[in-house]
Amino acid sequence: MLSQYFTARNWPIFALLLSLSLWLGALAFEHIGGLAPCQMCYWQRHAHKAVIVITVIALLMRKFNKDAKWERLFLCLIGAAFLVSFGLAFWHVGVEFKWWEGPKTCMVGAGASTINAADILNALNNPVTMPACSEAPWHLFKISMAGYNAAFSGIAALVSFGFAFKRKT
Repeated sequence: MLSQYFTARNWPIFALLLSLSLWLGALAFEHIGGLAPCQMCYWQRHAHKAVIVITVIALLMRKFNKDAKWERLFLCLIGAAFLVSFGLAFWHVGVEFKWWEGPKTCMVGAGASTINAADILNALNNPVTMPACSEAPWHLFKISMAGYNAAFSGIAALVSFGFAFKRKT
């Protein structure tokens, strides 16, 4: 029953929903749950933004251009964006488990685009501690958000490439 919906033609919709869910979930943890993201968390979000943009373009191309020759290209691009997300998330998991060191920017958070004198004085009086990339603020079954992102993104990349290179029978 599910296999009739889970097709290469419908995969961009599933990919869009998956990336939107992961990105909005991360935003909910940040803004509702109060869990500040580290630098590596932000990088993972960018990969999901890429998936969202690619899938929207793919769906628009399908709507306005009936030529299906672009389908495989978009499936590969979606797969590549998920692969980047997987790579960043797996790297982050390795940093969390102390398998390897994180980047030097791990202690630097994403700040505002404009800084004025009042912001500098406020920061001097009230220093903000940014979370370290090696400290996972949340776990479920001993798996961090980066771990779940790696799992979902890795599977999604395999599905995308599987659909892209599946032989037509």
